[in-house]
Amino acid sequence: MKLIDRYIFQKFFSTFLVILSIITLLIILIHVTENVSYFKEHNLSFYKIFNYYVAFLPYMINFLGPIIVFITTIWITTRMAQCSEIIAMLSGGISFNRIIRPYLIIACILTGCNFYLTGWLLADANKERVKFDTKYLNGGAFSITATSDSLHLKVGANQYLYIKKYHAYNNTGYNVSLDTFENAALVERLHAEKIRWNAKTQTWEFRYWHKRTLFPKHETITEGYTLALPLQVDPEDFTINPNLKEGLTLSELDLHIKKLMDKGNEAVRLFVAEKYVRYMTPFAIIILITLGFLVAVRKPRGSVGTQITLGFILACLYIVFFLSAKAVIEKQSEHQLLDIWMPNIIFSVFCIIFYRLVPK
Repeated sequence: MKLIDRYIFQKFFSTFLVILSIITLLIILIHVTENVSYFKEHNLSFYKIFNYYVAFLPYMINFLGPIIVFITTIWITTRMAQCSEIIAMLSGGISFNRIIRPYLIIACILTGCNFYLTGWLLADANKERVKFDTKYLNGGAFSITATSDSLHLKVGANQYLYIKKYHAYNNTGYNVSLDTFENAALVERLHAEKIRWNAKTQTWEFRYWHKRTLFPKHETITEGYTLALPLQVDPEDFTINPNLKEGLTLSELDLHIKKLMDKGNEAVRLFVAEKYVRYMTPFAIIILITLGFLVAVRKPRGSVGTQITLGFILACLYIVFFLSAKAVIEKQSEHQLLDIWMPNIIFSVFCIIFYRLVPK
């Protein structure tokens, strides 16, 4: 490794650790302050709280990683430019592309670490953190419903269940229809005012029901008070913990997505979004390090405040774009993959613009 590479590596990682420690400590203090009432309410021991933050810390570090490496890049490059180190390198015959090379090597190393952490290592560690969050901080799972306040599920090879309103706390749904198809044609529709899960018999009980059976030339209608049916759906299919996705490895995430898609559960959007985010985030590190270098490499005429301020503005913009894209793909996006990559695409354009503007 060349002297210039070792020099930039040392400056980068020493600054990165300092900034990471400061920001992480502040976030943990804020998190403890916000949740201390829950800790007292559940009478949690110091040992249990400490173990929770041991699992929370790597999650938060990984979450903040792309922004922290961006801030680190801005800071060390600005300081080097202010001290005329960049000019000295260029004057000594080192090309501009050679100067940026160690930054790209660092970006690739951090990208690989981030992908492995989010895809497998942190997912396993997050299982305990998610359990703690759900039990003590978030109040448990919530009911997933469609935007029209209704729910559609595939409950058999040719059966589809429609529920107008579902309450997870007592496993009861209202205004229910169960449609059976044959060769893409409706052959039976069971409608009920209410449906409820019977844990003892592991069946769903339809209350105040009437069934319409369609034949080629006629139809029949039957009705009754209670009808128990064993459907291929459990109460868990109606109550999805949104934090569950954080505790799944990439392979487990793929299996869970397939399971939800087979049942037509609209909560699948949350898990598809999580998958796309995990593939997008590592590449954000490469883009942000490159952009940070290009923003800060020009020697400031006065103080470094202008370049550092510009860096923080860009960091805030990226956070806003990313959180907005994440919210959109979890709610209503028709092009989830494109929307979640939009922040990276926009900031890649910024990289091209700054690269052309920087004197070399």
